[in-house]
Amino acid sequence: MLGYTLSFALALILIAVSMLSVQLATLAWVRVTRPAPKVPMAELPDSDLPHVLVQLPVCNEGYLALRVAAAACALDWPQGRLAIQLLDDGDEQTHAALAVEVTGIAPAGVNLQILRRGTRDGFKAGNLAFGLSHCDAPYVAIFDADFVPSPDFLRRTVPALVADKDLAFVQARWGHNNRNLNWLTRVQGLLLDSHFAVEQEARFRAGLPMSFNGTAGVWNRVAIEQAGGWTGDTLTEDLDLSMRCVLQGWRSAMLPDVEVAGELPPTAAAWRAQQARWTKGHAQCARKLLPMVWNSALPFWKKTAMTLQMCQFAFYTLAFMSAAISLFMMSVGLPPYPAVAILGLIVTFLGLSCSVGYLWLGQRMLGREQESKLYRALLLAVVFPSGLILANTRATLEAFFSTRMDFNRTFRAGEIVTGGWRGAPELFVGVFVAAVALAESANWSALFFLFAVSGLVSIGAMGAASGAPLRQRITPGE
Repeated sequence: MLGYTLSFALALILIAVSMLSVQLATLAWVRVTRPAPKVPMAELPDSDLPHVLVQLPVCNEGYLALRVAAAACALDWPQGRLAIQLLDDGDEQTHAALAVEVTGIAPAGVNLQILRRGTRDGFKAGNLAFGLSHCDAPYVAIFDADFVPSPDFLRRTVPALVADKDLAFVQARWGHNNRNLNWLTRVQGLLLDSHFAVEQEARFRAGLPMSFNGTAGVWNRVAIEQAGGWTGDTLTEDLDLSMRCVLQGWRSAMLPDVEVAGELPPTAAAWRAQQARWTKGHAQCARKLLPMVWNSALPFWKKTAMTLQMCQFAFYTLAFMSAAISLFMMSVGLPPYPAVAILGLIVTFLGLSCSVGYLWLGQRMLGREQESKLYRALLLAVVFPSGLILANTRATLEAFFSTRMDFNRTFRAGEIVTGGWRGAPELFVGVFVAAVALAESANWSALFFLFAVSGLVSIGAMGAASGAPLRQRITPGE
């Protein structure tokens, strides 16, 4: 009876995992087969260009805050119609230093303000909402501290919102200044390239709901206000507001030819913290918004698309549950039913083939398929995310069973913080899983455990080898 129950549970989990793989394959097919829709651009003389607010949310970012402020000041837009807000959520000491240094950045006539609200309530969402209360511009561009827009960014984005009043936002594609720094940044570059060049582009081409990516985009202020504004009850305020805009009937557009260069987390600790935050935020959005989605008057296909988009975080928890059940069955001598074992092999091969194809297509769409080290990076792009299973499963459980709101900011190159994660959990679990799996003669799940162990040991080893872990926790009231 126990074997039947566990096999049935494992089969359900495997089917759920396969749905996520099918979603990737479907988006890749749409990206290849659907033509790109033309985004109308309003042609306006400078005298008719609208007022634009550029928001730069920062928090103890050091020189990056100055760099993004300088880039914002260099944007090609009439001075009388451009306002720039450097929204500083940092400590008093760093704010005082930033206020002094930033005064020498803005050329004469550029409206650059540095604002500090004195509280961290709502995190980035609260910071953006605070800035909006100090300006009434109808269009709002947002750049995180580690992004550097080109001078023509507003010229290539704002006209799309002016031409189509039904667009909530336009999203530019991320570039990566440091993608060749190490193998981890190469992997992140591959993952994000495919997210933008395949997933986001496919959603736009198919008319599916699309999420703002938090930076390198421009919003129609009416959409922000009509959807309820920025709210800080999730850690992914961008996904939250995007989905609420969809519920209000707004659309969005992807501008793949507009690239904004940013920085990738250079260490395993920084990447792990970032991915856990994003995973927890997606789970919080699902908990908050899915009841609203399914109670809305939206067509069934759109409800399904929104559900799958918000539930992508579930992969890590499903993989963890699958591994836990499989290991338990192996350790007590309960082989799964043959049909379940075959299903496990099919789902594993489906997941690997869809993932590799999705990642390769991203490089193909960007003309990078001939780059050196691509195939090694593709292999690592499948291995490294497996090392996030523990952290992202914990983040998902916290989203559903805890009200604690910790914001682990992604650390930048050169920042050193003592204490925190050093890779021990991943190394311990990786060695344990390898020992249990190798001790059994059954090999029906060997391929899955090979990638899981490789990922856990790789991420754990990178954490253990780092001189100092990079982590910062920002909690309201600190």
